[in-house]
Amino acid sequence: MTAMPLAHLAQALQDGVISVLTEGDGDEPRVSGVELLDCPEAIRAAPPGQLLLGVGLDAADRGAVDAALRTAARSSAALAVKCATPPPPDLAAQVRESGVPVLAVNPEVPWTRVQRLVTTMLAARAADSEPGGGLVGGDLFSLANAVAGIVGGAVAIMDTQQVVVAYSNLPDQPIDETRRRGILGRRVPEDALADHLDREVWVSDTVVPRYRPGDLPRMAVVVRAGADVLGSLWVAFPDEAAVTDCGATLQEAARVAALHMLALRRQLDAEQERHDRALRAALDGQALDGQALDGQALKAQALKGQQRDDGVRLPAVLVGLAEVAQERESGRPADPGGEGEARRRAALTRMLDLAVLDGRSLGHEPAAALLGDRLYVLLPAAGPGSVSADVLLEHLLDRAGHSLHRSFTAVRSPVVTTPSALLVARRDVDTALDHLHERRAVPGAHRTDDLRPELVLRRLLDAVRGDADLRTGLAERLRAHDTEHATEYCATLLTYLRHFGDVAAASADLHIHQNTLRLRLRRAEQLFGVSLADPTRRLLLTLELAALDESFAVRHQ
Repeated sequence: MTAMPLAHLAQALQDGVISVLTEGDGDEPRVSGVELLDCPEAIRAAPPGQLLLGVGLDAADRGAVDAALRTAARSSAALAVKCATPPPPDLAAQVRESGVPVLAVNPEVPWTRVQRLVTTMLAARAADSEPGGGLVGGDLFSLANAVAGIVGGAVAIMDTQQVVVAYSNLPDQPIDETRRRGILGRRVPEDALADHLDREVWVSDTVVPRYRPGDLPRMAVVVRAGADVLGSLWVAFPDEAAVTDCGATLQEAARVAALHMLALRRQLDAEQERHDRALRAALDGQALDGQALDGQALKAQALKGQQRDDGVRLPAVLVGLAEVAQERESGRPADPGGEGEARRRAALTRMLDLAVLDGRSLGHEPAAALLGDRLYVLLPAAGPGSVSADVLLEHLLDRAGHSLHRSFTAVRSPVVTTPSALLVARRDVDTALDHLHERRAVPGAHRTDDLRPELVLRRLLDAVRGDADLRTGLAERLRAHDTEHATEYCATLLTYLRHFGDVAAASADLHIHQNTLRLRLRRAEQLFGVSLADPTRRLLLTLELAALDESFAVRHQ
């Protein structure tokens, strides 16, 4: 890419996105590319003049900012951080003293938008600086037709998710079964993916010939904007004799296609915001117009097979992420407010950016929403992601540890197909996160299906606790007696039932003699009519006692 002065770049971007904090101590700084701050291998391999995006950087952490500034200085790079403008005085002084060019990014602007906008500006500048008219066209379809007319083949242009975004449609073009199915489905056919994703194509800087048994011969070239891969351009020829020396033409076409595809990506950023808003509304049971959708309305839609046209892409998998309690990591109680709360909220916001950035880069189309202290990510099931949702989750959790120095627990739902099922999935994900938090489970990824027994038990206990008609009242009488007379009938019976009538195990758990346990059981039968021989009554008593003991689910699951 052609380098662009830092000040010009800031001016060219949309208002309220980026501003210059300092231009550093050297000559006028120039930007020639974009890298993520937490990718040391990419930074070391990149030439000077990169803009380092501080995706995992907390501007309030002086130590972290100092380390980022040193990295930028070593790499002769500029640094972009999310902070308010004007910045806090201590941050402004710190960046001035470093001599590193620093840009301030609006905290409300997703890093994905920043990355795409900067890449677009640099690519557009590179195109403007190239001599000659080159290939022109009103859109990607016009470009595909122009290239097809020049080289005598059939052109198809794919994005990084192997979606066919444009193709030539001139008369008498060569076609085979792969091209036919690709155009009809607007996606590279499953059986041709391995050939299209071959490493030889995607790492090459030149045109690569491809010969797949049963298909027409092809030439392929990657579409790039700097180091950012946007897709690929393929040409199918009638036969090997028709394959021409068209490398220069296809490379120029790839450069022009990059500008069109960057524009498409800017539209995708707007789409991303729409999908994120739609997800927030759907998880709250709201329509986009703000009207609440009650259970009957959602059920009616599900019965009719309807899906609201509000940007929520279904079928999909819902993922919930919650930060692991600080006291587990540090041994100190978490600060419920003040600076600790602000840092926790900032970490969740940065985790949202990571989820969207990495999800899109790995071929998924995530929508994300931050509700309360939890982050929700919706991954469309039909997405052609290069990795599975489970692998993506493990990757995100690992990135959070390295980039944000925070630990998260993630829970994913099965595939949901209706808005009402999405609400159920959120309920199950929330219940699972509550359960894992109460059990002080180690950070990691989980499935609601694997936690189904625990979720069912919690729902049963909640139902019994909240509906007097589901209780016999025996547990309340036992608790009242324990409170008035300082006895322990509730704990004794619950422990005995939990151990399935094993006197030795229950007495050991209660730290009492076995005869003492037997005496308490007989007294309970005499005083309260407890019937331990009846399976139905035993089950109901177990549920009622467990519902009264709110710590039961934590201690005994």
